[in-house]
Amino acid sequence: MLTDPVWQMTYGERAAFQGVLEELRPALAIEIGTCEGASLRRIARYSSEVHSFDLVEPQLEVPDHVTLHTGDSHALLPEVLERFAVEGRNVDFVLVDGDHSAEGARQDMEDLLRSDAVRETIIIAHDTANELVRAGLDAVDYAAHEKVRFAELDMVPGHLGHRQFPGELWGGLGLVVVSASDPRDADETAVRDWYAHHARALEAARDAPTRAEEHAALQERAHVAELRVAELEAELARVQQRKREAEVEALHHERLVRDLTRSPSWQVTAPLRALKRAARRRR
Repeated sequence: MLTDPVWQMTYGERAAFQGVLEELRPALAIEIGTCEGASLRRIARYSSEVHSFDLVEPQLEVPDHVTLHTGDSHALLPEVLERFAVEGRNVDFVLVDGDHSAEGARQDMEDLLRSDAVRETIIIAHDTANELVRAGLDAVDYAAHEKVRFAELDMVPGHLGHRQFPGELWGGLGLVVVSASDPRDADETAVRDWYAHHARALEAARDAPTRAEEHAALQERAHVAELRVAELEAELARVQQRKREAEVEALHHERLVRDLTRSPSWQVTAPLRALKRAARRRR
């Protein structure tokens, strides 16, 4: 379990995955996403019959109780599930680790939950910390399926890539328990979300430096804006001061004009000014 060089699960994920299989011992199991066959080898070890789906034909030697299905799982899986349902068979265990797009992950899970062959089933989904995969799994309406006892999409938390896939969110195991014979009560919730989504905390940690830089840039812009506002306020104060000085000077000149026009000399010389204006008009 700890030395497999191609198994794309962390040690914690491997231990949880293998522990579920050892406890369950499935009669019929399905894997979506064969890849290099590491998970398939564990499923085959504990299961009586396994069907594994992958878009590309894997280069693997498999035992007789394992059947490989090559092609689009969104087309092949519903056909196989329908055949099992017609035969009255139940799928005991499923690993969902194929299409890592949001729509693909959602469709794989909904194809399983809609099937009458998925009645008493343990479903494990890998890479539930990845943003796209998680978005697809979160979009599934688990509550619409009464046979879903609960869905806990952070059974094993994922991780934030460091040396490998730096800055990317991967890993994590989600658990969906299906039991048509013992469905959940009306007051039970389908999705166990009593604690924070672990991947969101990882995402926040990843994006913290960027947000800090953005915050520093916003603070710098705010500081520049404050300085500009101070400059404008000072300029406004100077303009208002000049306005007050101009108003005082205007009042002074008004008083001078008023005093001049009321003086005896201005009144005595009024006829002369009238003659001057008349002469100017004649010219």
